[in-house]
Amino acid sequence: MKRASLLLAVALLLGGCATVGPPVVDQDAAAQKWRQHYAEVAALTHFALTGRAASGAMGAKADLRWQQFEDGRFEARVSGPFGAGAAAISGTAGLVEIRTKDGVVRTADPEGWMQQQAGWTFPIRGLSWWARGLPAPDAPAVTTFDADGRLATLVQDGWTFQYSEYQDVQGIALPRRFQAASDRITLKLIVDRWDSLPPRAS
Repeated sequence: MKRASLLLAVALLLGGCATVGPPVVDQDAAAQKWRQHYAEVAALTHFALTGRAASGAMGAKADLRWQQFEDGRFEARVSGPFGAGAAAISGTAGLVEIRTKDGVVRTADPEGWMQQQAGWTFPIRGLSWWARGLPAPDAPAVTTFDADGRLATLVQDGWTFQYSEYQDVQGIALPRRFQAASDRITLKLIVDRWDSLPPRAS
């Protein structure tokens, strides 16, 4: 009898654990907050970030420094441990120049170039938007929001993003940790520091 009662208690406990999941977010209510959040973040027309990217499956790790300018240009540096495999990337979403120890390459497909040369890649073309937790404005996107009206998931341009942690930067919530997955690679990205942001309007 005692054994039967114990088994029943364990079954109820396991059953309860199995039903526990992330809280359900009212997407309509979150969308109201999203509009305010989007306006604040989209106003950050220039910024810089320092972070890291890693793919456990491929054993790839890289340090990242990204400088975004107000006119749409960017300058980025991607490097492995102790500078191994360093690449300087600059340009716009449509055309970039990649400088490595082997020379200079100009391409409209930097992600494909990195995949071919290094065996892995990361989301370069839309990173100025995706890193801020925003969908790029020039392509269809599927989004969900968290309870605070920030992006929880984003599917766009062959990439699926999952935003797990935000950080307060000058009173604005910007991503701290997120995952980016394509049919080629799954990356975990951490933004250690945001700087060079425009001053907020008073």
